[in-house]
Amino acid sequence: MAVRDDGDPATTNERTEAQMKPDIHPQYVVTEVTCSCGNTFTTRSTAKSGSIHVETCSACHPFYTGKQRVLDTAGRVAKFQQKYAKAAAKKAK
Repeated sequence: MAVRDDGDPATTNERTEAQMKPDIHPQYVVTEVTCSCGNTFTTRSTAKSGSIHVETCSACHPFYTGKQRVLDTAGRVAKFQQKYAKAAAKKAK
């Protein structure tokens, strides 16, 4: 397959000089990520230490695991109403 050379960077195979400015970009190194659940994986990052510690990851986050904790909002609303019904009754007197 022949590549057209019409000056369009998307269709040409040749690279001219360096595409990025030198000495302004951070080093992009291999980094080990450790989650509080014990899961570890390797990625690339600009973190100089080469390791990152996180609280949640795809192995333990409820969105990915499907084990979402449902809050009892109806019970909380009832408790709130009981608490402030007494205050409203005292204020009405």
